[in-house]
Amino acid sequence: MSMFTPGRGVLVAISVLALSAPRTAIADAITAGPLDRTTVLREAVARHPSVAAADQRARATAFTASAAGKLPPPEVMLQIWQVPIAKPYAISNAGMVMVGVGQSFPAPGARGARESAGNELAAAERAMVQDRVRILRRDADHAFADYVEATARHRIHVEHRAIAARALEVARARLGAGAPLTDVTQAEVELARVEADVIGDRSRMIGARGRLNALLARDVNAPLGPPVSGEAETAAWDLRESMAKALTVRPEVRAAAATKRGRIEEARAAKKEATLPSFSVAALYFAPVGMMPVHGYGANASMSLPWLWGDASARGEAADAQALAARRDAEAATIPVTAEVAQADTNRLAAALRLQALRDRAVPATKRSFEVVWAGYETGRVDILTLLSAQRAVVDVESEVVAARASLDHALAELDAAVGQEVPRRPLGPLTDSMLQGGDDDGR
Repeated sequence: MSMFTPGRGVLVAISVLALSAPRTAIADAITAGPLDRTTVLREAVARHPSVAAADQRARATAFTASAAGKLPPPEVMLQIWQVPIAKPYAISNAGMVMVGVGQSFPAPGARGARESAGNELAAAERAMVQDRVRILRRDADHAFADYVEATARHRIHVEHRAIAARALEVARARLGAGAPLTDVTQAEVELARVEADVIGDRSRMIGARGRLNALLARDVNAPLGPPVSGEAETAAWDLRESMAKALTVRPEVRAAAATKRGRIEEARAAKKEATLPSFSVAALYFAPVGMMPVHGYGANASMSLPWLWGDASARGEAADAQALAARRDAEAATIPVTAEVAQADTNRLAAALRLQALRDRAVPATKRSFEVVWAGYETGRVDILTLLSAQRAVVDVESEVVAARASLDHALAELDAAVGQEVPRRPLGPLTDSMLQGGDDDGR
């Protein structure tokens, strides 16, 4: 196990946990009680077979690297000379019977360079295992945000349905006191609209649950616990911190850097093979046959001449070109990463500001308006259309809050994926006037 770096142990542990954890225990973590984001992300990675497959490919590359540093296997030789054609079975009449063991030695330093190159390529493979984990976590994070949003919308419309039913009761009660019939009919229309919203929300919940189950490698119709999202949060890092961390931990950047080092080592091995000879030695035993009736021994040694002609020089040039291309790839790998982090952080900032404005300004204002209108309707000073309009405004703003919270959760999921790890989070602070005027985004 010494050939693997410590960072790989985490990925192996994920795969091992996925294979060894009892299925009932995993099911209980998902269906028994509320379902939180941490559990969803953990189970999505642990259950997906592609993580284990990618990890095994990295292991194979590491074993190949180890093999490249070893000597080629020895060879056993047998030679029989000058057996009489008239008596092809008369081995004792042969001119010579020789048995030997030979060993070849590649150009000095070439094996070590090949092994180093293989180890770097194995490191690149291990980085791409982490990239697979990154994508799985991002997809599961988005699916959980959709599940939370659909559930929250359903809850809002269920509450609104109760209010609409109460408004209908009041309208019917006032009908006997001389209130117009249109109050009842308008209240009935509003209640029907809300019931339609509740049905639509339930369909969206079923769709979100099916997508999340699919990402968890479960039956799409399997039960899921209700989602728990907690209070709204935002990133604790600013753009500069997120960018610096991404350039350090993002799997593509690490893989490109490891590939660059591997190609440089391959070029070094090719240069050794193009300028230094390889050797071969053998120990020989001669059996007492034919003209040599006594036991004998011998030795053989040979050396290649790579600087005369052959393909060693061309392979060296090709390796140098590959190393140069890998250097450019490593430089290019940082460009899309920085662009992704910048875009994700911008989206996170916009979503946070919108959620703060809706939560801290719009929701209280619409609720105060509804309370005033409701009191006026109960006393007969306000008509039903004004009441229903105020009620609809509350529902619309609360729905916008849910959508804004979902947008923030999606933006944070993209920011985590862009950085390459989960970005530390902190509670979303209150909205301030300086934020509305272009100041700090969330109260820092």
